[in-house]
Amino acid sequence: MSVDVDEQIGEFEASASTVFAPLRIRPLRPGPFPNSLRAASAGDVAVTRIRCAPCQVRRTPRLIGSGDRELVKVTMLTAGRGEVEQDGRRCVLTPGDLVNYDTDRPYRLRFPESYDITVVAVPKSLLGGHVDTLASRSAVAVPTSQGVQRVVGGFFRTMTDALGDDTGGLSGDVGRHLTDALVSMVLTELAELRPEPGEDFADRVRAHCLTRLDDPGLTVDSVARVHGVSVRYLHKVFAGSPMTLSAWIRRQRLERIRRDLADPVLADRTAAAIAARWGVLDGTHLSRALKAEFGMTAAEIRRTAR
Repeated sequence: MSVDVDEQIGEFEASASTVFAPLRIRPLRPGPFPNSLRAASAGDVAVTRIRCAPCQVRRTPRLIGSGDRELVKVTMLTAGRGEVEQDGRRCVLTPGDLVNYDTDRPYRLRFPESYDITVVAVPKSLLGGHVDTLASRSAVAVPTSQGVQRVVGGFFRTMTDALGDDTGGLSGDVGRHLTDALVSMVLTELAELRPEPGEDFADRVRAHCLTRLDDPGLTVDSVARVHGVSVRYLHKVFAGSPMTLSAWIRRQRLERIRRDLADPVLADRTAAAIAARWGVLDGTHLSRALKAEFGMTAAEIRRTAR
């Protein structure tokens, strides 16, 4: 193998390791190793498009360190074929398939032909209690040819096109909202799959709500209708939780309103407009609600951020 090819592989391996976590990449064929890696960030979420010659990618136990970022990588294959192995599971990917896997446990990817993938790397800290459920579904291929997965697939394809020729970051209003959209897409991809035996119904309900916080019509009644259960049953499901479902939805909205109020990029936007962005159309008692929840009114949050 020529020195130039060795350098190609080494540079690609170093770039992928920097974006995600330390990896080992080995070509499956002799000769040139064409590759392209385009990355952008939306808050703490990284979106990367990779086009590469046939290769094997491994994250071995020896590569996993305590200082590595703990990520859930949701990957969509748009061209070629691939295989993913983690936790004793193995799946074969064809164009249009989604799959997720974790960086804190060993995994192996194998692409027997030239491929094109889009990877959304989400810090586990953004996924809360859904991390364990996602881990139980690592290395499981999810087709995007029908149902809600078609919408998720379309979103990934749009990102793939956007990353075709440019690199960069998305900050401020756009970046924060895209982060929410990406995390919501990951949770939607999780929530809409056929439930595994013993899966926590409350987690699926929370995932559904997180993707619809901007909908003023999101209520306990609407959630019950969507999931085909009674409101009484929903209350029973959340009886052992620290707060009711209604209070949890309210808290999630207020957290995002507080975050946007503190964002200098949104300084010219009124508190009422920001609240409406998160499904709160009546801003009459907004400051009082923020004060009760976080100890500061809307004006105080903005003043503190300045």
